[in-house]
Parts: sequence; structure tokens; C-alpha cells
Amino acid sequence: MNQGRQSRDAFTSAIVSSVPGQSSTPTVEPTYNLGNLWRQIRCVQSRRSVRCRVRCANRKFRISVRIEAVQVSREYATIKTRVQPHAQVEHGTYSCSVLSSPDEIRGLKHLVRRSNAQDDILFDPEFFLSSVSSGWEPRVAAVYNQTSLVGVVYAKEKILLGCHLGVVYADLSWGSVSFGDSVHQENTFRIAMEKLLASPGTCGMRLRILRGSPELGAIRKLIASKNLDVHFSRVKDHASLALPDTYELLLQSFGSTTRHNFRYYRRRFEAAGHVYLECLSLDELRSAAAYLKPRCTIPGPSGSAERLLDMVATADQVLAVGLKHRNGEWLGVIGGVYRPGAGVLLLQLSNDKNFPRDSLSVVLRGYLIETLIRRGMKLFTIWGGTSPPLSRYVKYIPTIGIHLDLPSFRWRLARRLVTKAGPWLPRRLRLDAQWIAPFSKG
Repeated sequence: MNQGRQSRDAFTSAIVSSVPGQSSTPTVEPTYNLGNLWRQIRCVQSRRSVRCRVRCANRKFRISVRIEAVQVSREYATIKTRVQPHAQVEHGTYSCSVLSSPDEIRGLKHLVRRSNAQDDILFDPEFFLSSVSSGWEPRVAAVYNQTSLVGVVYAKEKILLGCHLGVVYADLSWGSVSFGDSVHQENTFRIAMEKLLASPGTCGMRLRILRGSPELGAIRKLIASKNLDVHFSRVKDHASLALPDTYELLLQSFGSTTRHNFRYYRRRFEAAGHVYLECLSLDELRSAAAYLKPRCTIPGPSGSAERLLDMVATADQVLAVGLKHRNGEWLGVIGGVYRPGAGVLLLQLSNDKNFPRDSLSVVLRGYLIETLIRRGMKLFTIWGGTSPPLSRYVKYIPTIGIHLDLPSFRWRLARRLVTKAGPWLPRRLRLDAQWIAPFSKG
């Protein structure tokens, strides 16, 4: 009896000594009773983990202590403790909720716009909701410090054949909606990730994160504190072109062949009597897109043009330009949005089937870039990247792809099977399978 009490006291001392700077006698909150907890550990026959919370008497600082019973017998137990901060930091208490209803997500709009000094359309809840295509459902993590919104992580869950796949995806190539210094941004994002991973049915996260960002720092801490299967990859997606003070300076920065093509095809376009339209209404943009879509040589996925047009429609100031034949026929159109200091191209369609030798894409992009420079924009961003000739001069946003997976046996088995069978699946199923586990396309 006395031996058990002495072991219990030693166990309690080990917990307190693991907290830096704490030497006072702890009082235990009613999350777990240490006596019962000790008896539970003494009875463990295999590796298990339990949790308890300790409050130090001389300082209100809550921690979460993870106790792993590595070797347990009737005589002794080897205890390893890992101290990690709870959802409480120096400047207040955080809470997080996951929203799936579009109405609830739209309710964040006035909070996001009020807190976001830049008023960036890419962080607007309406813009996010319009980007969620069929086969996905929104999962938005809203983080609060007491009653104030301090961060939002826009994510979505993959739906396959009407079933929830358990894979949640978040694209943070542009950063996240987080307010405050980098320390609070890390805390905010980490809490959001923990909440999403702990949501019922979630098996893994698929992330795209900027290198050197606070979000990447939060992921590193999350990986260090939790047992997760992790996979990193390089991502080459959205591209940006820095814009000089004049259009002529931009042309001078191109190679001789690219510079010649931009000038030659534009002179040819103007000599034929065709026109460039700088400001299109949203109705004109939709009408032109409907006309041009079947006339493109490279059609996009089904429904992609309509989804991108819905994203454009959420902006207060729409980026919409086009080309028209001298007889009034649409030759090309670009739709996008403006963000602080930049124009973002979301959609481009050209009548390449009827005019294959006119390089309508080069002509239209040249006109658009000149318009952006004239309006004082310093950056031209192309959603989803670009092909030659601009691909030789743009810089891709430095993004890291991260897979975070819960280490359950069934989910590991499913990912293992997908990795082996993925290259042999039909193309449509292969694209969906890539969300479960990465594999060579064969």
C-alpha cells in the first residue's frame, strides 16, 4: 500500500518537473483523478496514452500533458511526458468551430472584411464558396480569441460517389485569414488544423502552404506534437509576373522571339480592324464565355468555366476584357478579379478553332498587361499557372504540398492500396485517387 502511494507521488512529481520554471505544489483539475489515472496505467498491458491537465498554484497557466506508458508491469512503469500548450496562450483563450453551412460561412463576411485591412477578395467567404465545385463540401474553421474572430481557414472535404472521403483540402498559397503578429498566426492556424483533424470522419488533410510562412511553422509544431503520417511535395501552381512602370519596359525584359511575337500579332490584329474592349460588364463576360467555350482548342473540365465566372462575380471590381472581330464576333475574353496591387486572371477563352494562326491568347494578354500597368498594378497573377511564352518569365508562388494523415490501420491500408493500384486506374478515378495518396501517374 505504501509502495503504491510512493510510486503515485513520484508520478505526480514527474509531471510538475516537466513544466519549465514550476516548482510549487500542483493542484489537479477534475479532468482526471491522479489516483485513478495511476491505477489505470498500472493495469495497462500494452502501449497506451492518456491525458490529464495540471494547474500550477502560483501561476494560471494551463498545459496539456501527454503520458505514454511505454513499459508497464506490476512493479514499475517507465513514463515519458511531452508538454504542449493547450488552447490558451498569454493573450487570451482560443476557441474554434468548423462551419459547413453556406449561410453560416457567409455570416463571417462582415467580420473578415472588418478585420482584414487590405480587403482582399481572395479571403472573402463568398469567393471561397463560389470556388467549391461539385464533389466537394465546405469545411471552414473559424478561430476566436474570446469573442473576437482572429482567423479563418477555408477548407473543403472531398466527396466521392456521394460518400465523404475523409480528406480535407486547404489551399493557402495566398496565406490565411489571420490577424495579429506571426506568433498569433501560428497559434490560430495550429488550433484550426487540430480542430479539423479531430472532426468526425476526418482521416487526413491536404495542404498547400507558402514557404517560410507562419502557417508552415504551425504545421511543424503540429507534426512534432502529434502522431501523424506526413508527406511533403513541391507544388507548381499559381504564377505571378512582376510589372514594371511601362509596357515597353516589360517587352524589353522578354527574349527577342517573345518580344517579336507580342508586337507582330498585335499589329496584325489592329491592321485587320478588330477591337480590344477594356471594360466588360459581367453579363457581357458570361455571354462571351458561353460563345467561346465550344470554340476553344483546349476545353477545360466540365463546369469549370461556370465556376470561375461565379468566382469573378463575387468581386466588387471585376476584371473583364475581351477581343472582338470587326464584324462583332467574339475572339477572346479574360475574366478575373483585382486584389491589392495585382490583377488575377481566373479564366481565359479564345476562338482558336476559327482563328488558329492569329495567336489570340498572346494578343489579349498583351492588351491586359498594358491595362494593368496603366492602372498602377505591380503584379499580374495567373490562377493555375500558364504555358509558353509567359511561362518562361513568370515566377511560381513558392508553395509546399503537405499530406497529414491519421495513423489508423484502415486508412494506412487504403493509402497503400491506392499507391499500388493508382497508376492503373482510369483517368477519372485516378484524379480522385490522388487525394487519398500520391502515386506515379505511370
